[in-house]
Amino acid sequence: MNSKEMFEVLERVRTWDAKMRIDLARQILETVVPPQIPPPQTMPLDEVIGILKTDAPAPTDEECKKIIEEERMKKYG
Repeated sequence: MNSKEMFEVLERVRTWDAKMRIDLARQILETVVPPQIPPPQTMPLDEVIGILKTDAPAPTDEECKKIIEEERMKKYG
């Protein structure tokens, strides 16, 4: 499409009511917007728990405090 054709289309569309022009603009934009990325696949909760489960015991409160303090030191120095 050349500039003259675009100008002619624009002149014709200007006579339309606002809702029609907005609908046309939306449809035009949908032709150039990349397709949406599909949402990540989901897993049942029991599978997620199974993936995270370890044979090691959960850390104690003191171990958790130590881990948090170490991470703060890494982040803030």
